[in-house]
Amino acid sequence: MLIKQLYRVLLLALLGLASCTDDDGVGTVQRVDLLDFEFPQGNDPWDREIEQIAKDWGMYIIYKNVDSTHLNRMWTTPIYNDPIYVCTTPSNEEIQIYLDLVKEWLLGGMDKNKEEDRRSLPYYLYLVNDFNDGNPRSQTYQKNHIQFKKDGLDYWSLSFTSDELEAGLTSEQIHGVACTFSYPGLKTRFETGDYEVAPGFAGMSDYETKIGRRYISFEQWKEENPYLPEYFYAENILIDLCDKDPDNAYKRRGFASQLGEDFKPITNLNGRQTYGAPTWMPWITRLFENEWGSIVYDENPGPVAGTVEERVRLDFLNMIRVAMTYPEEEVREMYPVDAGDPLDQVGNRIINDKYDLVVEYMRTTYGIDLRRYAEILNE
Repeated sequence: MLIKQLYRVLLLALLGLASCTDDDGVGTVQRVDLLDFEFPQGNDPWDREIEQIAKDWGMYIIYKNVDSTHLNRMWTTPIYNDPIYVCTTPSNEEIQIYLDLVKEWLLGGMDKNKEEDRRSLPYYLYLVNDFNDGNPRSQTYQKNHIQFKKDGLDYWSLSFTSDELEAGLTSEQIHGVACTFSYPGLKTRFETGDYEVAPGFAGMSDYETKIGRRYISFEQWKEENPYLPEYFYAENILIDLCDKDPDNAYKRRGFASQLGEDFKPITNLNGRQTYGAPTWMPWITRLFENEWGSIVYDENPGPVAGTVEERVRLDFLNMIRVAMTYPEEEVREMYPVDAGDPLDQVGNRIINDKYDLVVEYMRTTYGIDLRRYAEILNE
């Protein structure tokens, strides 16, 4: 983005005043005003680590003197009832907790010598407590703590509440940070071609034929709609045809339920139900009549990937997210290969085979243990 590039140009000029130690030591950045902050912000051991991160990565970690003027810079002019973000300052002990997470899960999976990895990082990374909406006129006033924000004008932020830090971070919180930090770098490498999809993966599913969002049997429909007359199911009343196609239901085709980049299941998108079906695949369309006659209406909120190659890559990335989110035993339970229906067995076998291939390929080819992330939840 333009503003980030301008900051970097200014930074290069400022760093002309910087002095460094020998290559084996930590580079020292003289105290300068980075538009809003004096950097480094202290003389403690963690400040030396933060200086080294700035030298290696071009990302400035800020944890002191962050206020609403920094948190609310945006591309458009806010209106009176827009959120006004506020935060508090972490203690010395808390900043070290934050910094350990950044080093292990954000920077630990990147290569400082790769320009695309460096470009994927923000100019500022704010490490703050209690990030929330402080505008009394806003609908979200003090309602939701914001743990991770990546849409700031020139910053990302990571935040926990003071109460969470005092109680000790849970495995779920650490897992969320680990995945949110690590995944963008992995995705970037696949998008730039630095990483490639595993050989053989593309042949495991049909990426051209339209899919149904799910297959709903009469028994399942009756369980979900106990008070509706049975002829509703027989005559497809209130049931999309794509939900009654057993052969093309997405799981039976070997597609795992989709996880978003927030590592949560995608069941609704743009107000439409997805049931976890991949929205980048073409869907079987639903037919209905209006007062002007019969039309075709595509329920897929998309966007649908235009090429098979792109669909394969998106499926591979979803399997990466699956492996990072669910421990292996949970994957086997979600997609049992001994399911009662033969079509379910076939689809679940493909999903299990995809999981095994992705996990092993990422470990042996790129040295990335995807199951390490899911295992956080068992600690």
